Parts: sequence; structure tokens; C-alpha cells
Amino acid sequence: MTVFIFIAALLASVAVALVVWPLFRSRPEPAAGPDNLSRGVAVLVAVVVPTLAFVIYFSLSNWSWDPNAQARAQAGEDAAPLAQMASQLAERLSRDKGDAEGWKMLGRTYVVMNDFPKALDAYKQAYTLTSGMDIDALLGYAEAMVLVNEAEFEGEAGQLFEKAVTVAPDNPKALWYAGLTEFRRQDLAAARTHWQALRAMNGPAEILQIVDARLAEIDAAIGPSQDGPAVAAASAGTPAVAAEPQAAASPNGIDLHVEVSPELAARVPAGTTLFILARSGTGGPPLAAIRRSSSELPLEITLTDANAMIPGTSLKQVDALDLVARVSLTGRPVASPGDLYGQVRYDPSSSGRTRLIIDRVVN
Repeated sequence: MTVFIFIAALLASVAVALVVWPLFRSRPEPAAGPDNLSRGVAVLVAVVVPTLAFVIYFSLSNWSWDPNAQARAQAGEDAAPLAQMASQLAERLSRDKGDAEGWKMLGRTYVVMNDFPKALDAYKQAYTLTSGMDIDALLGYAEAMVLVNEAEFEGEAGQLFEKAVTVAPDNPKALWYAGLTEFRRQDLAAARTHWQALRAMNGPAEILQIVDARLAEIDAAIGPSQDGPAVAAASAGTPAVAAEPQAAASPNGIDLHVEVSPELAARVPAGTTLFILARSGTGGPPLAAIRRSSSELPLEITLTDANAMIPGTSLKQVDALDLVARVSLTGRPVASPGDLYGQVRYDPSSSGRTRLIIDRVVN
């Protein structure tokens, strides 16, 4: 666009010169009046013509001068086919409500589009049509529940995850969510059993990294088991992770300094569960979480994609990110009255550690 502006300005200058030059040429007659008039007209032309040209162009042109507009337009173009496909599929399913596979496909599409309420409705149709016997419909329905409301881990969704791992004990998604359900309920031994089984499947590296981090957290909390992550990793032919996954900061992570304000320091019980969470600024369940102890405060820690609640989630892909630290008096991840917490909006352009101060009380 810069080249275009340069060429346009050059051509405008040439056009003005061709008009003005005859008016500026010296006349042989000594009559000063007409010569001054010609020169005045020349100056007027030189000013008015370029000004009108640019005014007309900026008034009629549809070019966006916003440097980010093209990127936003491209993103809109990329999302448009997916939204159109979802709309067409939803319209077809409104006529053929008995297509369970279609409802599952629609649910998956809405999850990709981050439209979780619609995903829940679609998966509910598939779950109902299959009488809860289709493992993909069951898991999709339960997953959509927690994406809409994370408290469902303690409700129907948690029950469905436990059912799923009973019906399909070799299903990786069932094992992950069953383990996560038990982990949130503080049944760490049961969570470890599910995640060790998942770890033994030796799936994608990014999934194994998340599972290893979770198993290391459990080992740090209740001690390692004979079939801990080191054994599982060795049997899978891959190296085990360190027992303390947060010891070294990752260049791709969010470095945090977590502390308690002086006003609330006396209200923090020693050894109470401390949750450090990353949430989308638009709401929804936590994208990533770390469980530690209040006795470690003040704490230097790094939150990475390895702490993601859902495999494949990347903190880099979230435009607005809220960081939360909460001292849970009940030991549960769901906030309860009396819990102490702090929250800050993460600035990806900042350097150094983000300071997160626990200075508020849950009412």
C-alpha cells in the first residue's frame, strides 16, 4: 500500500505541474496585474487539486487503514466456512432429529467454535438418542457440561466420566476425565490409577507431558507409588519427568510471583490447599491449574501448557487471560465463602514475573 501511495502522489504532482507551469511562465508584457492573477490561479490549483484528490479517494475507497484489519478479516474468513457448515448441519438436523452421528458432529463443531452452550445441546441430543450407550456421545455430553460450568465435575458430568471409564477402560478421553474428576475430589490415589493407565498408552508427546505433570503433583502430595510415573515412563520407553514439574521456568510459560497481602496474612492457615489458575478473560472453566500448599507462600512458579486442564489447550491462543490464586479452606477447587484469592489480567508484552497478590475474600 505504501508503494501505491507514492505512485499516486507522484502522478498527482505531475498532473498539477502540467496545469500550473503555463500559468507560472513569465509574460513578455509588462502588465503586472494579469501575471499576478495567473500566479494566484496557479497556487490555487496546486493546493486544491491534490487536496480534492485525496479527499475523494478516502471518501470512496473501501481500503482499511487499520494495520490489524487484514488479519481480523482473514480470521473471519477462516471461521466463516465452519460457522456455515454448523448452520447447514443444524438446519438438516432440525428436520432429521434422529441422526445421532449428525448431532455428535454438530457438537464437535460447536466445541471447535467455542460455542459451548450449543455444543451441550447437540451432544445432549446424541446422548439421548443413544440411551447413553455411545461412548463418544457420553463423553462429548459430559465434556460440554464442564465447559459450560466447571462445577459439573462435582455433579452429573463427574458421574458420567466415571461411567465412561467403566464402560470403556481403554478410552484415553475417559481415563483423562475420570482422573481429573477424582483429582478435583482429592481422591488422588484413584486419579493416579486412571492417569497411569493413560500414561501407559504412550500417546502424543504433548499429552504425555500433561499427564506426567499431574502424576508428579500427586506423587509430591501423597508420595510415589510402586507403579508411579517413573515405572510407566520406563515401560513406555520414554524418560520420566522430574518429581517437581515447576522447578524450572519454561520460555513458553507464565512466570508468577504469588504472595498474600499483609492485611490477610494472618488469615491464611498453614498447609491449606493453594490453587493457581488461568482463565479466559471472557469466562468459562480454568484453562490451566496448579495445586500447591499455602505454606509455600510467597511462591515463585511458572504456569505452562503442561498444566492445561484439557489436553491440547494452549495459553498462547487466548487473547485475554486472567490469573487467579486462591487459598481454598475446603481443599476443593470450586470457590467457597471464606476462601482468600487474588486476580490479575495477564499482559503478554510484560517482562519478568507477574505479581499476583491474594488480597480478597470470597463472599
